[in-house]
Amino acid sequence: MSLVLRLIVICLILISASPVAAAGFSQVGTYSFAWEGVFTSGRLSTLGGSDLADRSPATLLVNPSPLSTGSGVGLSYDHADYIYSTIVSDIQFHTYAGTAGWNNLRLNFARQDYVLESEYIRTAYNPEGTGETFDIRDRMTVIGVSYDLGTALFGKPSFRWTVGAAWRGYSRIFADLDADANSWDLGTTLSWRAEYKGGWTGLTGAVSWQNFTDATFTVDEHQALLPRPLRTGLTMETAFGRAGHSGDLFKFLMAFTRTSRLGDTYRPDADHVGLEALFLDALALRYGHSTQVTGGIGSWGIGVILDGRLLGPVTVELDWGEMSFDNPTFTGDKTIWGARARYSF
Repeated sequence: MSLVLRLIVICLILISASPVAAAGFSQVGTYSFAWEGVFTSGRLSTLGGSDLADRSPATLLVNPSPLSTGSGVGLSYDHADYIYSTIVSDIQFHTYAGTAGWNNLRLNFARQDYVLESEYIRTAYNPEGTGETFDIRDRMTVIGVSYDLGTALFGKPSFRWTVGAAWRGYSRIFADLDADANSWDLGTTLSWRAEYKGGWTGLTGAVSWQNFTDATFTVDEHQALLPRPLRTGLTMETAFGRAGHSGDLFKFLMAFTRTSRLGDTYRPDADHVGLEALFLDALALRYGHSTQVTGGIGSWGIGVILDGRLLGPVTVELDWGEMSFDNPTFTGDKTIWGARARYSF
C-alpha cells in the first residue's frame, strides 16, 4: 500500500472513532473550559463549531494544526454576548488571536476571556447586599506551532498535511478563589484538492486532542477535572467559476465534527454540522447546529470578505450572526460577531 493510501486509511479510522465519555462529575465546575466549543469565533460559531479546517487565527482554540496560510501575519477579535437565565444576565466572551506564517511554518496565538458581570455575582453570594463585589473570569491562553508536510512528502500542491502542537494555559478568578493549570494539545489536518475545468473540489479531515496530558487544577481544596475533548472533523468544499473570472463565482461548504469527551467529565459527546455558501468570494451565508448544550444550538450568520481586489496584500473579513438556545441554561438568541485582518507577503 502506498504512503498516500496508508495516511488516508489512518485518517478515516480516526475520524470514525467516537469514544464514550465516562460517567461522573468534577467536584468543582469550570466555565470557559466546560463550555469550550460553544463559542470560538464568529465564523465557527455560526457554523456550529463544525469546520476544523477554518484558517482564522482563533481556530487554534479547537484545532492546534490549522492549515498553513502561506507567508504573512493575521489578527482577529471575536465577541459573544449571552443571557444566563437563572443566575446572571450578562456573560461575555472576548477572543483575541494572531498568527504568523512563513512558507509551511505557522506560529499561532489565541486568548479567550469569559467574563461575568460582578454585580450579579455579588447579589447571588450576598442577597442582603453589603456592597462587596466579586470578580469572576476564566481565561484560556493557547500558543502553538504547526507545519505543513504535504508538499515535501507528496510532491504535489494538491495534498496538504499539517501537524501541530499547542500549550494551553488556564487561569480562573472566582470571588477570592484563584486557580490555574497547564496542558497540551495535539492535532493533525489532511487536505486534498482536485481542480478541473469549471471549478474544484476539496476534502479536509482533522483530528484534535485537547488536554491529552490529563491536567487538573485545585481550587478551594477541591480538584477540578479539565475536559479532554477529542475532535474528529470532515469538511467538503466545491467551487464553480468561469473563464476570464478571477476567483470563484460560487463555493459551497459542508462540515461535520464529532466531539468526544474522554475521561471523567460532565459534558456529553456532541455533534456539530455547518453549511456555507460563498458568492463571488465576497459574501458568505452560513448555518450551523450543535448538540454541545442540552437542547441543541441553532446558528446562522453572514460574512463579508474584502480581499486583494480592493485592498492589495490585505484581506479583511467581517462576521455577524445569531445563536439560538432553548434549554434550562441559555434561552433566546445570542449575538456573535468577529473581525479578521491578514497581510500577505
